[in-house]
Amino acid sequence: MSILYILTLAVAAYAQVQNSSTTDVSTDSLSKKLQPINYGAFTQTATYSVANQLGFFQAYGLNVTYLQVPNSTYGYNQLLNGGYDIMTGTVDNAVNLRFNQQQPLTVTGQLDGGPELTIASIPSITSISQLKGKALMVDSPVSGYAYILRKVLALYGLYLENGDYTFQVVGSTVIRYADLVNGSLPDGTPVYATIFTYPFTSEGSVLPAAQRPNILASIVDFIQPFTSSAFTIREDALNNSTQRALARKFTSAMYAANKYLASPSHKTCSINSIAKQLNVSTAAATSAYNSATDPLTGETSSPGGNFTVNRQGILNVIDVRSQFGGFSSVPTGFSYADAIIPGTGQLIDYSLLDEALSSLVSYTPSSKC
Repeated sequence: MSILYILTLAVAAYAQVQNSSTTDVSTDSLSKKLQPINYGAFTQTATYSVANQLGFFQAYGLNVTYLQVPNSTYGYNQLLNGGYDIMTGTVDNAVNLRFNQQQPLTVTGQLDGGPELTIASIPSITSISQLKGKALMVDSPVSGYAYILRKVLALYGLYLENGDYTFQVVGSTVIRYADLVNGSLPDGTPVYATIFTYPFTSEGSVLPAAQRPNILASIVDFIQPFTSSAFTIREDALNNSTQRALARKFTSAMYAANKYLASPSHKTCSINSIAKQLNVSTAAATSAYNSATDPLTGETSSPGGNFTVNRQGILNVIDVRSQFGGFSSVPTGFSYADAIIPGTGQLIDYSLLDEALSSLVSYTPSSKC
């Protein structure tokens, strides 16, 4: 059994114990009346932070258990096997699994356009050119973020296929961030750079200089728009009335929290929610808030502001993957343009989102936040 596999299981087990919903407004008696739902995610987004800290989940009758995804392979297997009721993950994973492997996954909405999506390095590396000959940390060598990394580095004249750099398969951003700040893997192997996502660019920016990662490139400068995190569910859950109702309530709560986050009048409470959920300083939380509300890449950037998928953004995801042979199992002549048209039984299905938006309840968080 590999060290990476053991670490993956350990992280997953730790997350299940540590990341359960711990909102201030919850009580033992209330929790007994709430419906449990398992939510898998790579990061605790700003929308989740607001929903969890300010009682939106309880308002919709939910007791949400946040389950940290240690890597994409584990995460999507959990979703398909019923370990997660719903998940937010990079839409590229759903595209890959659906088109290459015909896995029954459905995207019900877009959360963000890639906030804080950056290439970050250890302090001693200050330019992309210095990555030549280095091993770069990734979740998976065939993940969407790995393809983004390859695309940007190619524009600087560095090519994986030429051996200009290699990949270290480490796991999710949570793990890669810790390793980059530490300067090495747990076994002492040196690390040099990786892709960051929200909120790790912000968290790293307030570290002491000796640990503070350098931001070598922002992906928004190379690919825009870019659909990133998406709400994803297995198809059979959509066809099960009980599971669908749970997912609908979750989506309603996240939508309501997202609208709260988007309102400038709630900036202070949103920042406080982020700081408390992530256990970070106000400075880091403020930076994360600014990223989450960025009109181009943030969690409030969905077209129309209602979690709909940016069509050009997902086409850009498909295009990047296509450039590096990422659709080797897709038959010749397959129409990606048609395959991303929303509809029942398609990759994107808005029926759950439509139900969630028509089932909103009146709820105003306490002003004491």
